[in-house]
Amino acid sequence: MKFKLIFFDCDGVLTFSKPWPRLHRVVGIPEKLEQKWFWDYFSGNLGFKQWIKNVEDFYIKKGLTRSLFEKTLKRYTINPEAPPLIKYLKGKKIKTAVVSSGIDYYVKPVAKKLGLDFWRTNYTLTFNKDEKFVGFNYLAPDEKAKVIQIEEICQKLKIKPTKTIFVGDSINDLEAFKFTRHGVLYRTEDDSYEKVAWKTIKNLSEIKGLLEN
Repeated sequence: MKFKLIFFDCDGVLTFSKPWPRLHRVVGIPEKLEQKWFWDYFSGNLGFKQWIKNVEDFYIKKGLTRSLFEKTLKRYTINPEAPPLIKYLKGKKIKTAVVSSGIDYYVKPVAKKLGLDFWRTNYTLTFNKDEKFVGFNYLAPDEKAKVIQIEEICQKLKIKPTKTIFVGDSINDLEAFKFTRHGVLYRTEDDSYEKVAWKTIKNLSEIKGLLEN
C-alpha cells in the first residue's frame, strides 16, 4: 500500500519539550496530582470535563497570565530525527500533519518550523481583558479529538484514513492508531501499547521503510 499522508503526534514525537508539565509546574500543580488526574481519566475514574475543570480551577486560582503562559511555552526542542524525515516525505510528495492534544500556541510554531502541511490541536486558552486566564476551549476528549481531526484532514484531501499513518507514543494516540489501522508506536515506555500498533520504531527514519508496506 502506498501511503499518501503521515500524521504525527507533537510532543514526544516531533518535539521533546513537555509543554503541559511545564505549564502545570509554573502554576504549582504537583507532578503526582497531574499524573493522578491523567490516569484517573484513562482508567475511567474521572470524567473528561471534570479533569479539565480541575486544571482550569488551579490555573485561575494561581492567577495564570497571558505573559507567563507565552513565556513558558515559547521554547521548544525539535526532535533531530524529524527535519530530515519531513524533507524526505516532501520529496516523495507525501503530505504531513501534526495532530496534537496540545495547545495551539505551542504546536503552530512547531508545524511552521518543520514545514508541515497541516496542524491541529485540541486546546486554546482564553484570557480576559486583564490578560488573566479564564478557561480552556477544546474540541473533544483528547483521544476522540485526534480521530475527528484526522477524518477532517482526510476528507479535505480526499484520502481514506486507512491510507495514512499515525505516529504516536502515548495512550491518547491509541484511538488514532485504531482509526487509521496504521499506528506507528515511537519510543514508548509502555509495551502494552504495542498490541494496538501496526508497527513499532525507535527512530523516525524507520518510517521510510514502511511507506510501501
